[in-house]
Amino acid sequence: MDFKAAARTVLGEVGHPLHYTDITEMALESGYLASAGRTPQNTMRARLSVDVRDNPETPFTQTAPGVYALRSGL
Repeated sequence: MDFKAAARTVLGEVGHPLHYTDITEMALESGYLASAGRTPQNTMRARLSVDVRDNPETPFTQTAPGVYALRSGL
């Protein structure tokens, strides 16, 4: 599973906004994400931030600095 798919799964399960570090930690612990990199939190932050900025069809929204949620109805 890639970073965005893992984030979508985690956010869908918890049902409320989370900081990208918490999203990453939960995705790793749940086995949704297997990252060989040294800084998976930074990768998660980059993937979500770029998606929110550049993709009008993104399922994510940023609710506060570093905090992401699923858009309503998705």
